[in-house]
Amino acid sequence: MAEEPGGEERRTTTVTLIRRAVSRPYLFMAAILLVVGAIWFIRLAVEEFLLIDRVVNVYTNDAAVQMDSFGVRPQVTAQVLEVLVGEGDLVEKGQLLFRLAQDDIRVEMQEASAVAEAIAQQIEEMRQEMPLSVERAESEVVRAQALVETKEQALRRAQVFLSVKRDQTKQMQREHAAAIEAAQARLREQETASREVLKKLEDTRQLFSDGIESQDRLDGAQIAVERQQARLEAVREELSQAKEHFPGESPQMLRVHGQDVERLRAEVKEQQAGLELARNHLRQTMELGGQRLKVLEAKHKEALARLDNYQLKLDRTMVHSPADGIVAKRAIEPGEMVEGDPSNPPVLIINNPRQRWISANVWESDISRVRIGNTADIWVDALKSGALGRGKPLQGRVFRINPTTYSEIAGLPPERFFTRRERKVPIGVSIDGDAPVLRAGMLAEVLIYPRKGAEAEER
Repeated sequence: MAEEPGGEERRTTTVTLIRRAVSRPYLFMAAILLVVGAIWFIRLAVEEFLLIDRVVNVYTNDAAVQMDSFGVRPQVTAQVLEVLVGEGDLVEKGQLLFRLAQDDIRVEMQEASAVAEAIAQQIEEMRQEMPLSVERAESEVVRAQALVETKEQALRRAQVFLSVKRDQTKQMQREHAAAIEAAQARLREQETASREVLKKLEDTRQLFSDGIESQDRLDGAQIAVERQQARLEAVREELSQAKEHFPGESPQMLRVHGQDVERLRAEVKEQQAGLELARNHLRQTMELGGQRLKVLEAKHKEALARLDNYQLKLDRTMVHSPADGIVAKRAIEPGEMVEGDPSNPPVLIINNPRQRWISANVWESDISRVRIGNTADIWVDALKSGALGRGKPLQGRVFRINPTTYSEIAGLPPERFFTRRERKVPIGVSIDGDAPVLRAGMLAEVLIYPRKGAEAEER
């Protein structure tokens, strides 16, 4: 096999260099150091700076330690009497933190209690008085109804009496008219008989003067005329008496009876109006009493609610811890005046070190590879082993992926001139196991393994 041209020359050069290096020890040591340094740099780049992991996995150094934080604000306006905790103190849930003055609230509470008791007394009195008032109103209705019935019965009797009198008067008037007519007929008969007797007397006198009739016949004719005249006068007297004496009730008496009926009718209407007034009074007593009772009950409920509000304020003068934790900040001192305004900053901040997680921001170009349940390595800057060493990472899992970017959450105003920049999406990473002592706000780095962890749901 033919040897490549120049091969012998290259081998000679390499051997020459090796001989020179061996003959010069410092060059040999420099070469060894260069090789070792290259190996160390490659290890540092791979293991410490995560050059390969940053390409394969999702990495962010925009992360910080977070923990449950509870801001304690006074809910009533009062003076601070005593503060029982200081910054750094461990507190338990329900532990008394500070006390506020109760004097003003107790005075207001006593006034509200007095008002509630007075209204309750009024309600009790009304509940006792209302049945009596209704019973009195019902008695008035019964009495008025009895008066109406009495007047109606009197009116009916008067109307019947007047009707009977009118019928009797009409019947007697018809009988009287018939009697007068009979008397007038007899009068006409007697007048005719009187004229006949008188004519006979004249004829007898003429015959007596002529000597034809005797004196006895003349005296008999005279006696017959006198007897007929007496009968005529008797019939005239009977007719006169019949005309003068009107049978039955007179028209004046009938008018009096009619006036009595009208008077009784007016009294019936008056009593009916009184009955309607009594019924209206009964309805008003029941309705107004019920309405007043409802109003008083509503006022009583309002007074009780006000009393409960003052009791709540009184309870809120004793401020307790909402959770276990550490007092991170204290901005309250005895003697100060605090306001129960929820917009004011908290006077105490309590952090719960048992509830810790990492809040990280991931570039939007990487968020599509992150799923809830992915495992993650966490390095906290305060726990690094050295300037270049990261130390052992903490383990965690992604438990939350926000549906919006950080700029939307922060509410940043829109820029006047649009600049297209990549944005970040906030996520939450839990910390597994017992982590070392961490403080809220410590900076951290997070490396998320998209292919590790539980199968996660979409964002």
